[in-house]
Amino acid sequence: MNYKDLASTIIELVGGKKNVNNVTHCVTRLRFSLVDESLAQTEKIERLDGVIGVKKAADQYQVIIGTAIENVYKEVEKMIDHQEEHQKAHKKITVKGLAKEGLDTLVSCFTPTIPVIAGSGMIKVLLVVLSSLGWMSAESSTYATLYLIGDAVFYFLPFFVAFNAAKKMKVDIFLSMTLAAILLHPNLLALGELSSYSGFFGLGLQILNYSTQALPAIFAVWLLKYVDKFADKVSPNIVKVFLRPMISLLIVAPIMLILIGPASSVVGDWFAALAKIMMDWGWLAVGINAAIFPLMVLTGTHNATIPFIIQLFATQGFDPIFLPSGMAANVAEAGAAGAVAFKTKNKALKGTALSASFSALLGITEPALYGVNLRLKKPFIAVLLGGLLGGCYIGFIGLTAPTFVTPSLITIPVYIGTGVNFLIGLSSIPVVFIITFIITYLFGFEDIEDEDNIKVASPVKGKIMELDKVNDEAFSTKMMGEGFAVNPTEGKVIAPFNAQVTSLFPTHHAIGLTSENGLEVLIHIGIDTVNLNGKYFDTKIKQGDYVSKGDTLIAFDLDAIKKEGYDTTTMIVVTNTKKYKNIALNMKEGILHVE
Repeated sequence: MNYKDLASTIIELVGGKKNVNNVTHCVTRLRFSLVDESLAQTEKIERLDGVIGVKKAADQYQVIIGTAIENVYKEVEKMIDHQEEHQKAHKKITVKGLAKEGLDTLVSCFTPTIPVIAGSGMIKVLLVVLSSLGWMSAESSTYATLYLIGDAVFYFLPFFVAFNAAKKMKVDIFLSMTLAAILLHPNLLALGELSSYSGFFGLGLQILNYSTQALPAIFAVWLLKYVDKFADKVSPNIVKVFLRPMISLLIVAPIMLILIGPASSVVGDWFAALAKIMMDWGWLAVGINAAIFPLMVLTGTHNATIPFIIQLFATQGFDPIFLPSGMAANVAEAGAAGAVAFKTKNKALKGTALSASFSALLGITEPALYGVNLRLKKPFIAVLLGGLLGGCYIGFIGLTAPTFVTPSLITIPVYIGTGVNFLIGLSSIPVVFIITFIITYLFGFEDIEDEDNIKVASPVKGKIMELDKVNDEAFSTKMMGEGFAVNPTEGKVIAPFNAQVTSLFPTHHAIGLTSENGLEVLIHIGIDTVNLNGKYFDTKIKQGDYVSKGDTLIAFDLDAIKKEGYDTTTMIVVTNTKKYKNIALNMKEGILHVE
């Protein structure tokens, strides 16, 4: 069977590319979302060699293929996405672009888990408060149970990041989570205790505890992305259902255990060697260690300092470097999150940042790290700088740890009970907090739009005008919804907010966007420009894509459209207007306020 020819014929018979809004697949069939289902020639499709039948259900036009579905779908996808692939192939690769893409991918591996991370972190904070006030014993079974509840998401973090990484990289989710399960399988640690264990086919296999670590799972999923394509290619259709995942696991899992996993411990070893050198640097060492500590938490290598802390207690009875720098790092996380809470206009983010800041002051930094600072990027950079400067201050005043306690607001009296002036020692927390707060505030960050107060700026450059002035009753009567219009001076449409492209008209003159908080906006270029059938319009995206604020969506030849005699007034309309209490246009700012 020639899959390419079959795919091409199916696309032609369903009405062509322009009649396809979207196409997905399941185990046996292609699932088309068509612009006009009446254009599909069902009888001819059913007679094609390789097609089992056609079914219409759930607003989908389903072409049943059978076991060859993945091969046919790949060819269909290539044809539908040809323009996008061409653009990617000619896109200039830069170091800055790669770094941004890498950071975006890393952030995407954590962002969907933010609510449960924040909630779990606050349970730990509650325990710290209750035990510190003497209302609950840290030795009680109730404390142990609550700690388990609060710690579960962190212990099993590889599962969460593997799931998110799979979605971001478009990899098989269940295969990805299986890799995480291998990392956390209790028998993996048990293997290291067997004297008879000799590795994997004679290759040395370093047995490590991968709980709370994120990088091994992320890089394993990245490798799976390419290995799974190979496994899919070499697996015959009749046995693909089990052979493809089998091949993928047999290749990726050993590499993950032998190379990828231990690589994270190597990072920890490198830091340990550096930390030994830093011991001679005094106050500067505290600042440097405070700056890199958040990076170690992020990579799961922060526990590499524990042996050195224990050695310091054994040899000189106190720790002047690691735990004091941990104090600076924790408070820096709190300061950055506090600045976000102060500056953001997003009510949900404000609440998250406030609780995360309080949590970090009590020694639980994950909610601030993953839920706020790393998520917004610039505050994370402020954490590193604030930790550096704050750590230097803590090292300079001589703050030391006489015992192994979690660096936090509650345990600060322990740190200043070693000869340091009490008030000077107590100043360490506000000094580090304020330093990082100011840095974060000055750096700023890209705020997240508040669902209760959304601002929609014009996606097209030009003169803003009220919607009722538009020469089209469908828009001027606000039949389509509230909004505004623009008399464009430039032929380019950019995304007014982070969104998913939920509809793209085949004639490319209109696009529908749905924001992260559910706002639905229609951008309609010109009046009656549908009659141009896509002429003079060049789309840079496709339906289903996720776009960031400022991304170019559509380019259009403004002068050519005018010469054809068309009104180029562009309408921006909130199509789910009824969902909101108030929608008002600020003509001076050129911004639509949605509440």
